[in-house]
Amino acid sequence: MMPQTDARRAAVTALLRIQEQGGYSNIVLDELLEHQSLPASERAMTSRLVYGVTERRLTIDYLLNKLSSTPVKQMSPAIREILRVGVYQLLYTDGIPAFAAINECVSLTRSFGCGRLSGFVNGVLRGVQREADRLFAELPDTDKGLEIRYSCPRAHIRAWRQAYGEERMRCLLESINDAPPAYIRVNTCRTTTAALSAILMDAGVTCTPIDGLPNALRLFSAQALHRLPDEIKTHFYYQDVASQWCCLSLGAQPSERVADVCAAPGGKSLTVAQYMQNHGVVEAADLYEQKCATINRRAAEYGLTCVNAVCRDATMPPADERIGQFDRVICDAPCSGMGVIRRKPEIRYKDSADFSDLPALQLQILSQAAKLVRVGGVLQYSTCTLRPEENEQVAEAFLTQHPEFSPRLLPLDTCFAQAGLPVSHQITLFPHIHGTDGFYIASFVKSR
Repeated sequence: MMPQTDARRAAVTALLRIQEQGGYSNIVLDELLEHQSLPASERAMTSRLVYGVTERRLTIDYLLNKLSSTPVKQMSPAIREILRVGVYQLLYTDGIPAFAAINECVSLTRSFGCGRLSGFVNGVLRGVQREADRLFAELPDTDKGLEIRYSCPRAHIRAWRQAYGEERMRCLLESINDAPPAYIRVNTCRTTTAALSAILMDAGVTCTPIDGLPNALRLFSAQALHRLPDEIKTHFYYQDVASQWCCLSLGAQPSERVADVCAAPGGKSLTVAQYMQNHGVVEAADLYEQKCATINRRAAEYGLTCVNAVCRDATMPPADERIGQFDRVICDAPCSGMGVIRRKPEIRYKDSADFSDLPALQLQILSQAAKLVRVGGVLQYSTCTLRPEENEQVAEAFLTQHPEFSPRLLPLDTCFAQAGLPVSHQITLFPHIHGTDGFYIASFVKSR
């Protein structure tokens, strides 16, 4: 087996690309690991270090600024990322002795051509080892203290407090650095939940069903999935339960016509097609030809012949022949992604000003999607964010501007009960309540 330094070296390389080139962590990591001949355990460690350092960056930098003679912003990029990797290991990983974590980081200074600073790295990390608990204990219970403790910018903390209250804001902070649960959707065109569960259990993958959500499974020990025969891999696909609840609430029936106006990467289209028993039409639209080709390829692999991806601009008016021709329309609009911070940790560092144009875009897409719905048909709006400006306020504006639509109660009794809320036409799903990504769903019916 290669020495563990290789995992740390790969992690530092990925972090440098993310910080210096502005790349997304998942894309950078996938591209890097594709060209690295690391064993599975080392690949897993690399991923953990990259995601962990990214999500805990404010906390880590607070300690480094307290204990280093050189501020983080003035460090050379390589030394900065080596130190971040070292601090993350000292604070947040089990099973790695502190001396080993420190020594490996000292070795990395030579790998990245800055061996003359090995003593500096050693001294800073040993300072973190000694002083971290004291520095954390001194943090005040203020927004600044919460920002450092949970590595979440104060602007988002204040926005969540205003939107959801103090208690829920603190629960969100507790959840954003947790590893998200792994969920799959059983492909009912290929198998049954019982049959797939038996196969998974034989492969050493523990799975449990989700109350009230048919054909959804939560996975434990998912790393054993690589042992499955290739033909079994089209019997399921990964899909967070928030998206699965969203598909269930649409209520699609066999032989209906459904439009998914912002479909990529296509998971909702595939799941809705299964609720339709693969009978009818699911038009999965996206702006980019390449993404449409991917959706069509996935649909073919999973045997879902009623799904057809087409290239369309969701912000533009639909052609006359498509107006009023669909029984149900899904509008899963582009959003800030503040509900999927656990999966894309760098999103938390974006400025809220970067999201200011989104509500107008979302309302525009929703209004164009509404033209596709027949009288008596259903229009459903969703996002994977936790910002009322992109959620409730867009839904309210839509109803104000489109009196031909009225609220439709969501058939999600389980979700409303978990949140202690009466059934409504809209709901926000929370990680700490529903075990899902942060997600918003609103439903409307065209009444005239």
